[in-house]
Amino acid sequence: MKKGILFLIVTILSLPLCVWAKGSASISGASTVEVGNTVTISVTLKNTAAWDIDVRSSGATSGCSQSFADATSNGKNTTKTLSVKCKATSTGTIGFTVSGDITSEDEDGDGDGENSNVSLSKRVTVVPARVKSSDATLASLTVEGYELIPAFSKDNFEYTITVPSTVNTVKIDAKRNESHATVSGTGEMEVSEGINTFEIVVTAETGVQKKYILTVQVEDTNPIEVKIGETSYTIIKNAKNLTKPEYYEEKTIEINGFSIPAYWSDITKFTLIGLKDPSGKVYLAIYKEESQEYFLYNETKSSALSIYLTDFKEELKDYQKATMVINDIDVPIYKFEEDSRFVLCYGMNLETGKYEYYSYDTKEGTFQVWNQEEMINLQKNASMYFYVCIAFGVGLFASFFLNICLLTKKNKKSSRKKNKTTDKNYQEDTKNEEIK
Repeated sequence: MKKGILFLIVTILSLPLCVWAKGSASISGASTVEVGNTVTISVTLKNTAAWDIDVRSSGATSGCSQSFADATSNGKNTTKTLSVKCKATSTGTIGFTVSGDITSEDEDGDGDGENSNVSLSKRVTVVPARVKSSDATLASLTVEGYELIPAFSKDNFEYTITVPSTVNTVKIDAKRNESHATVSGTGEMEVSEGINTFEIVVTAETGVQKKYILTVQVEDTNPIEVKIGETSYTIIKNAKNLTKPEYYEEKTIEINGFSIPAYWSDITKFTLIGLKDPSGKVYLAIYKEESQEYFLYNETKSSALSIYLTDFKEELKDYQKATMVINDIDVPIYKFEEDSRFVLCYGMNLETGKYEYYSYDTKEGTFQVWNQEEMINLQKNASMYFYVCIAFGVGLFASFFLNICLLTKKNKKSSRKKNKTTDKNYQEDTKNEEIK
């Protein structure tokens, strides 16, 4: 009997306990705000199916009073957050009061819920506006696993580290010296052989900026150096530091006993390799294995054209030859006129392998195939114009000379006639004197 009673008690205690919670309300938000800034006050209603709440503000604010009256769509209890925003207009205090009532669904769900009165308040202190900071310095600068040279100081803005050639990335971390400043240029960064330069930029709250320069030297114990013109370059040995150009296939070639990533095209018959200049900038170059020569590769895209620009196959008369920087490469050009917007280039269409003359629009940066027959006709017209000008000049000079000769001859005749008349008069005067 006792065991049965004990079992019954344990069973009853094991049943789920249903507790009906009454609705409640609370208020939250910042306790201080600066003049000119906005403070947000939130009223959280719990275990509530309907509410009718008024939020009122007073004091150092332009006002943000608001009323909220609503109910849940299914009549069930929920948690609801109501928010108001106030702008602080002067130092002092903003007072918030919350009043009204909330209704909670009862445990039976028959609609006979219980109403609860809500009465809450909160005070927010308005303090003078803080002067914005112009501090654009770092509190720390680190590269994971490496020591900076020199050791970090917020007033020193240039640092260097050296890493092995097997390293592909470095992790840069920086902490701002002032909490309102922002920092950019951190994180995991890719590096390649030679010099890699990174800028860590700190922007102060006022907009002032300062740059910390980090140079990562990826040590190549056996660099392959080549010279093009007056500039020295280092051959890139890691394919990840290169981007495959269109119409080319990846391959590997051997230079000085090293496997070098390269690209080959059956159309152009070019072998391209990667070069890096002293500043760390990467270029593609044409490698001629037979002669061990290197030429910077200039691929230009314009209106669906992919062009390798090179020197002209023949000299063009009556035009001014010069060079122009296109895509960071000095390209040979011919000028039609000194101030002409268009210039003439020569290059290979990388899709067809055909060499063409191209008219380059220096303003728009676009290319258009130049009709060679038109170019020849233009040359002929220019030559014809030149000779016409010469002929016209010669004719003009001859006409001028002939007019001078005729005028001179006429003057001489007039002079002789005048002399004869003068002599005749003289003779008559002499004869008359003798008669007298």
